[in-house]
Amino acid sequence: MPYYPSGCEENIAAHVCGSCDVELSRVRGVALVNQSYYPTLVANLGDQATWDAGINSGEIYVYPETQGDYDGGTPNMGQGYGDTEENLNSYTFNLTFKDPNYINNRNHYNSVKGSRNFHVAFRSETVLAISDVPCTIVPQNPIQNDLKLERTWDVAAKWTSDNFPEEATYSTGLWTCYVP
Repeated sequence: MPYYPSGCEENIAAHVCGSCDVELSRVRGVALVNQSYYPTLVANLGDQATWDAGINSGEIYVYPETQGDYDGGTPNMGQGYGDTEENLNSYTFNLTFKDPNYINNRNHYNSVKGSRNFHVAFRSETVLAISDVPCTIVPQNPIQNDLKLERTWDVAAKWTSDNFPEEATYSTGLWTCYVP
């Protein structure tokens, strides 16, 4: 994060208001995007053909129906200077989701656990977001003490960045189950 002494000029983007739309919550779908394919995807984030090419080449893994949370980022504060007590250095982001496709996915989650080769993309109601840096993938496979609960893969994706994730609207055709 750059150091901005008090009184320095900053390039502030305009704030948009007056929209009658609201965006509903929940991490409804997730994708892992290989860092080698990230520049191609982020240049055309909302383009279905770009997504299809990445999925077909094995550079993108889609988890089409999930439920989860995205914390929006925890600020990492640093030393302040002069009369400023502290400065914002970066954010640590945490996204968690449940993958209901439990059966036969042990090998997949064993192969991505701890990886730092993937960016995480995720969707809410109409907005698709993607981390600008690779994340750490931490899957778990708990068993609850309840005869009526289904088993899921509980997955966390964690990353630190100066920036909030890139966003775009998405194609509804993207969020379907892809079977290799």
